[in-house]
Amino acid sequence: MIRYKNYNGILIAIVAIFLLISPIYSQDEMGVIHGKLIDKQLNNPITNQPVTLSIHKGEDITQQDTTTDEEGIYRFEGLSIDATTHYSITTTYNEIEQTEKDIMLSTFVPTVTVDMNIGGKSDDSSKVHIKSYTLVIGPPPEGHPPDGAISIIEAFDVENLNELHFQMEHGNKEVGFFTPLPRDFEAFHPHAPADLVLDPNNNNIILPKSIPPGPTQVGFTYVTHVHNNKVDLSRRVPFQTDQITLLVMDGINLVPLSKDFLRTKSEPIHNRVYNAYRTKPNTKFLEGNKVDLRLGIPKEGIGQFVFIAIASALTGGFLVAAIFMLRYSRRPSSKSVDSESLQHEVGWLRKLNNDDIEHARTARLEFITILDELHEKDIISERIYNRFRKEQTDRLTEILDQRTERGLE
Repeated sequence: MIRYKNYNGILIAIVAIFLLISPIYSQDEMGVIHGKLIDKQLNNPITNQPVTLSIHKGEDITQQDTTTDEEGIYRFEGLSIDATTHYSITTTYNEIEQTEKDIMLSTFVPTVTVDMNIGGKSDDSSKVHIKSYTLVIGPPPEGHPPDGAISIIEAFDVENLNELHFQMEHGNKEVGFFTPLPRDFEAFHPHAPADLVLDPNNNNIILPKSIPPGPTQVGFTYVTHVHNNKVDLSRRVPFQTDQITLLVMDGINLVPLSKDFLRTKSEPIHNRVYNAYRTKPNTKFLEGNKVDLRLGIPKEGIGQFVFIAIASALTGGFLVAAIFMLRYSRRPSSKSVDSESLQHEVGWLRKLNNDDIEHARTARLEFITILDELHEKDIISERIYNRFRKEQTDRLTEILDQRTERGLE
C-alpha cells in the first residue's frame, strides 16, 4: 500500500520532469492560427479576403499576409511558440476593421482557431448604453477675449452589447453616434476617436464609423459662453445613460440648476480643483430623453462673477489668480476674519514688483468706478454693491500703503 506522503513525492517528481521536458519539446514545435470569415449579414463565407497576422515579440512587430480560399478559410503556419510572443488577426471588410488581439500559442494549445463573423451591422440601440457621461467646465483657452467664454470637455463612455457593429441613422446617412452642441459654440476639437466630424448644418458632433462591440470612448472640447448668468448644455441622449457628472473648476461660479444633480466632494485634476456634481443614485436617462444641463450663477455669487469678468478685462489677465483667491462671498463679517483677509492681501502684495503694484492700483480704481456705475443702473443689488465697494476700498488702501512704503508716491 502506497502511503500518502510517498504518493505526494511521486506527483511532485512527475511535475518536475514534465516542466523540464516541456520547454525542450516547445522548441521543436511550430504553431498554427487559422479560421473562417463569415459575412454575418448574408451568412456566406467571405472569399478572396485579405487577412493580416501581426506578430508581437517584445517591442518588435512583424506581419504576414494571406487571403481566404473559396470557403472563406485562412491559415498561418510555422508560427513560433514562445511565451514572449503573441499574435493578432486583422481584416477590413465593407469598410469595417475587425481585429482579434492577444492570441497566444503554447505546447498545450499549438493550434488556435479564430473565426470571424463580420460585415453585419445592428441598429438595436437598446443594447447600446452610455455608462458615464462627463462634462468638464473650465476657463477659455489662453488669449481668448474675456467675453464670458468657458471651455467644455465632453467625454462619453459608450458600451455596445450587440455582437455586431452598431449604426444609427442621421439624416440620410448611417453613423455610429451623434450629439448636438450649443448654438454659439466655437473652437471644436476632437479627441477620441480622431475621426469625429462636425455637421455645420445642425451643430451635431458625429462619429461617422459604426460602434464596434464592447467599449468605445468619445471625447471632444469646444468653447461656449455664459449669457445672462447662465449656460445651457442640455440635449437629448442618444442611448440610455447611466450616470452624468459635471466637473466645474473651482473659481468658476456655475452650478447645475437641475434637481437631478447632487454636490459631491471636490476632485483634483492636473493640479486644479473641480467641484463635482453627479446625478442621483439609480437615476437613468432613457434613450431620447432630454437631460437638463443648464448651469447658472447662484444669486449670492453674481457680484463675484461681475468682479472676475471686469477685472480680467481691465488687467489683461494679470489679476485673475488673485481674484480667484479673493472670490469667497460667504465670509463671516467678523473683524477677525477681515483682519486675516487683509493680512493675507498685504502678504500677497509684498510679493509683487512695482509695475504689478501700479497695475493693481489702476485695476482697483477702475473697478470701484464700474461698481458705482452698475449700482446706479440697478444692475447689482445694494447688498452686493456695499460689500464689494467696501472690499475694494480696503484693498486699494493696502495698495496705496505699499506704494508709500516703496517710495512710489
